[in-house]
Amino acid sequence: MALLLSDSFFPSFGRLRPVRRRHFWDPFDHLLQEISALDAAVTRKEGVFSLSFPTSEFAPEELEVNVVGDSIVVEGTHSSASENGSLERRFCQKVRIPADVDAESIQSVLDAKGNLCVSAKIKKPAVEEGKRNIPIGMAERAEPQQK
Repeated sequence: MALLLSDSFFPSFGRLRPVRRRHFWDPFDHLLQEISALDAAVTRKEGVFSLSFPTSEFAPEELEVNVVGDSIVVEGTHSSASENGSLERRFCQKVRIPADVDAESIQSVLDAKGNLCVSAKIKKPAVEEGKRNIPIGMAERAEPQQK
């Protein structure tokens, strides 16, 4: 029996390999794709930090942008009712404000395509308090005296 379980007959018997399971059909796959489509696009260009959200399915009055502590919170709520039933759609995205971004300069703009852009200025690096740079000057060379 020891001969049957040896590595010479089963070289991979001593090593366990992770098994990948593939789902050929997932009834909730389309829901996950819709949720991931609401992720914010984050960019930093030319001294501006910006977030872009695809919010074309929401009216401007259904969107809300807030600064809560050190985070930007974007929320959207859409409700509609018909004789066949009702539909309610919500999303909430929370993005932490980086330390080098000026929280007082945060603005939001909704473009014609329905994309919500939240932007803020990036702070210039602050000079450390109590530290002052002293320039180094070059002294003129003294001519050697001739005797």
